Amino acid sequence: MKDLLKGLYLITDESLIDQSNYFSLIEDLLSNHIDILQLRIKDASEDEVLYKAKELRKITSKYKTLFIINDNLNVALQSQADGLHIGKNDQSFNECRKALGEEKVIGVSCYGDSSRVKKFKNLGADYVAIGTPYFTKTKPDREPTPFSLMQSIINEHPGYPIFAIGGIEISNAREVLSTGVTGIAVINGILSYQNSSDRVNKFNEILENFS
Repeated sequence: MKDLLKGLYLITDESLIDQSNYFSLIEDLLSNHIDILQLRIKDASEDEVLYKAKELRKITSKYKTLFIINDNLNVALQSQADGLHIGKNDQSFNECRKALGEEKVIGVSCYGDSSRVKKFKNLGADYVAIGTPYFTKTKPDREPTPFSLMQSIINEHPGYPIFAIGGIEISNAREVLSTGVTGIAVINGILSYQNSSDRVNKFNEILENFS
């Protein structure tokens, strides 16, 4: 399972997905090949998050897509997701690892902090996500990470799964991938377009040239 930590990583945004057609829209995207799907819901009841997680677990299993839950250990456990993603102010890494076991995936947001990457790699994080220089609507106040710093982090950890995140679009994906990242995490670059399935295909074409 952990060999699948590469490629196109789609993160959900509730404001960008038609709730009346939620699961069929996501299934359509997965059918065009998404390597990893993360369910990220910040403002909803745990019952709603768990319901969506259980339904998405069925769909991701169908397409052999790695399924990650953002910042909710209980939902990750109850939905039998493949893993959990945590950020700076989320749950303790060691507590999450103890609860999930060694077989499940744990990813950590590291922004542009090289010491944070080193710390969580040494703790046993299966992958990390680092920022890009681009503006992102999802986190408009975040500090951008220069390409030089991205490159330095990647060079320091050869072979370790590192995903880039933040404002990644078709127009700049090649520039991001040229740093040597293992994959790209995308939200608006797919979900904010009406032809979102076409965006998935275009991202995959770009990724194939860097594989």
